[in-house]
Amino acid sequence: MKELLLQKLAAFASREDKTNFVREFLQELILQIIDRKGFFKNLAFVGGTALRTIYDLPRFSEDLDFSLVNPKGFTFKGMLATLKRELELSGFTVEEAAGKEKTVQNEFIKFKGLPYQLGLSEHKNEKLFVKLEIDARPPPGFITEIVMINKNFLFKVRCYEPPSLFAGKLHAVLFRKYAKGRDYYDLLWFLTRKTPVNYELLSHAAAQTEKKAPDMNREALKRLLAAKIDHTDFAHIRDDVRLFLAKKEEIEYFRKEYFLAAIEKYFLQG
Repeated sequence: MKELLLQKLAAFASREDKTNFVREFLQELILQIIDRKGFFKNLAFVGGTALRTIYDLPRFSEDLDFSLVNPKGFTFKGMLATLKRELELSGFTVEEAAGKEKTVQNEFIKFKGLPYQLGLSEHKNEKLFVKLEIDARPPPGFITEIVMINKNFLFKVRCYEPPSLFAGKLHAVLFRKYAKGRDYYDLLWFLTRKTPVNYELLSHAAAQTEKKAPDMNREALKRLLAAKIDHTDFAHIRDDVRLFLAKKEEIEYFRKEYFLAAIEKYFLQG
């Protein structure tokens, strides 16, 4: 597997591009194992990496995010042990991960020495990380679908369908305690694609995290989004998202006026 990685890396010039490719290669390998070992009967793939993997979202992502949609027979620790075993059979050195069972389960899969082995670092023990995060109590109202992927590997994922993915991203933009540039990139992507919103899921998500959750409908969402954008520090957003852009020139669109215009146009549709 490392030999295959080295062959593919020859197509990239910069260390940054090579590192991004390696991380995505490993993400896809992990997803293939999750599929092959049957964990998608329990999990749904969500978040920014889902958008990039399934829909070729033109930004990079670090985490693999999932919702636990069927908890029967699933343990996070058991899945991590399976991933470690299968990745080591593919020739990688992976550190042990604890996998604590909690509402939001997260753990880093650490590939020890891989950057050095691939010529991306001068330090023999440097690690490359892929973070897994699972929401063990996702709000109800989601709709899932099965999608085939054929990039570095052929596999299938169970994932939220686009209106449910959009609802999750809207919840993050509106209610996350800090502004995250990648959320705003994804928001603009959904708006310009005119993706419908799963309002049932968005309402349940708001009710789950907010002490006084607003009624989420079309008019309320437009009002909340416009107010959020109006108070957003876009200098911070540009700094935060810059490293994740596949097309660096897109940074110029991270300005208040473009987001407000996109919101207005989105809600003008029938």
